[in-house]
This record gives sequence, C-alpha cells and structure tokens, in this order.
Amino acid sequence: IPGPRASAEGDRTDVRAAQFAVSYKQEAAGEMSAAVRSLEELKIDDYFVHLRLGWLHYRGETWNDSAAHYRKAARLAPQAVEPLLGLMLPLQAAGRFDEAMGAGQSVLRLDPGNYTALSRMAWMRYSRKDYKKAASLYMRLVERYPADVEMLLGLGWSLKLDGRTKGASEIFQRVLLLSPGNPRAQTDL
Repeated sequence: IPGPRASAEGDRTDVRAAQFAVSYKQEAAGEMSAAVRSLEELKIDDYFVHLRLGWLHYRGETWNDSAAHYRKAARLAPQAVEPLLGLMLPLQAAGRFDEAMGAGQSVLRLDPGNYTALSRMAWMRYSRKDYKKAASLYMRLVERYPADVEMLLGLGWSLKLDGRTKGASEIFQRVLLLSPGNPRAQTDL
C-alpha cells in the first residue's frame, strides 16, 4: 500500500542494499573486518544479514562468530538448507567435527540426498580414519552421481584403507575409465 510506511520500508531496503554492496566490495578487497562492520551497522535481525555475516566471519577465520551467525540464520529460516551447509564450514575449520556432522545430519533431514552435506560428511569420516562410514557416505553419492570422479576416488580410497581391496580395485578401474591416467587411481592393488 503506497504511503509513508511504504516509503520508509523502501528507504530501509535501499540502505540495506547499499550496505550489502559495500560489504561485497570490501570482501573482494580482502577487508573482511570492514565488510562485517558494514553489515553490523544495519542493526537488524535478518536472515540474509546473518547468512552473509556467517560467511564473512568464516572468511576472516573467526570460527565461533561464523557459527553463531549461521545458527541465527538457521533459526530465522528453519526450512533453509544453506545456513546449515554454511555452519559446517567453520565447525570443520575449528576441528569440531561432531558438531559439523550434526549440522550435516540436519541438512539431510531437510534434503536427504544433499550432495554438499554428504560429500563433506564423507570427507570428515575419511579424515578421522573412519573408513567404513566414509565408504558408506561416498557410496550414497556414487549411487546418485556414478561418474563423479572425486566421489569415486573418495570411495575407492575409503574401501582400500578399510581393507576391501577388491571393491577398491573395481572403483579405481572406473575412475581410470573416466579419467585415464588419474594418478590418485593408479594404485598397486
């Protein structure tokens, strides 16, 4: 409805857009703290602001602040997957793998076949030497994306390190079909 309220709302939207533009420019220049301040000046409890602040704090390597903003964004949009995927990043970077896995599980409750969540969770299991669970997660991805060389390699190495050399050899052969000469698939199995 036109009138003073609509005009005030429009002005607020213009200010918000301008602050976002400034923060993008500052981020491009590598000025993460300035980009954060540009959005904090808005002093609003907004999904997009918290999502962006989560990203900027992640880029600035302030993991706890990043996680807090991603969690706030997730509360503001409970059906959204992106803040939960974002939350996985600072938690992984901080070595808080159990919490990152929990965020991944939350993504999978909303979007059961989410590629990003499954691949991050598989990598976390692999990096923690839980090769059996890593293989299971990589297998879920390979079932959906049979020609994804990176996920095939994750599956092959998980199987190999779990002692399942026959299955690993089959996977590495598939990788070599799709990516001839791939050095990560050329093993002595």
